[in-house]
Amino acid sequence: MYVPFIEQIPLFRDLTEAQRNAIAAKCKLRSYEDKDVILHRDAPKEGLFMLVHGKVKISYSDDVDETIIAVLRVGDFFGELSAIDGAVASADVVALDSTDVLHLSADDFDAIMLEMPEITLALLKYVSKRLRRATEWIRMLSSQDVYGRIAGQLVLLAREHGEQTPDGIRIPLRLTQNDLAGLVGASRESVNKAVGFFKTKQYITVDGLYRITIRDMTALARRSQ
Repeated sequence: MYVPFIEQIPLFRDLTEAQRNAIAAKCKLRSYEDKDVILHRDAPKEGLFMLVHGKVKISYSDDVDETIIAVLRVGDFFGELSAIDGAVASADVVALDSTDVLHLSADDFDAIMLEMPEITLALLKYVSKRLRRATEWIRMLSSQDVYGRIAGQLVLLAREHGEQTPDGIRIPLRLTQNDLAGLVGASRESVNKAVGFFKTKQYITVDGLYRITIRDMTALARRSQ
């Protein structure tokens, strides 16, 4: 039933049709609306969640601030670290739109990794990619000012989620100044100044739904270096 969804997940790309069918048989489809919390921070080991429609953000919030760690799209997955080491979830996962995920229980995920070592290798490669991205982002946080961090984050979001339009590359995410502040670890006031500067320079435009279109990717990429 869920085989077409399973085929969207890079983690399972090298499996045989029979293997994908076996995984699909163990999955359950869950649907969420915008702003629904899919996975709570400190939740116990819940298994693997695979994003087959919509987008989610991984974030860490306290009483004052929110830090957005990543934005995931169709084909991405989350919950794998808790599924592997048994520790509680380290961040919240929140729907950014109408979102569907396939859920594979922790026990089923453990069994599948033992039965299909191809998945373990693919998972290692995927986690390594995330670690490299996190390392690069830490470097940017430590070496760039707020303007550079925002420019870098917009370039990253455009590359991963962007849609080409006649006006430039549109990021189809609602990104308020609070959202940007959470993404780059800065105050809303600092973000406001940086966004205003980029708009004045015509590097970007922002519509009434807080969706950003990048008009000059080259200039933004240069500012992020």
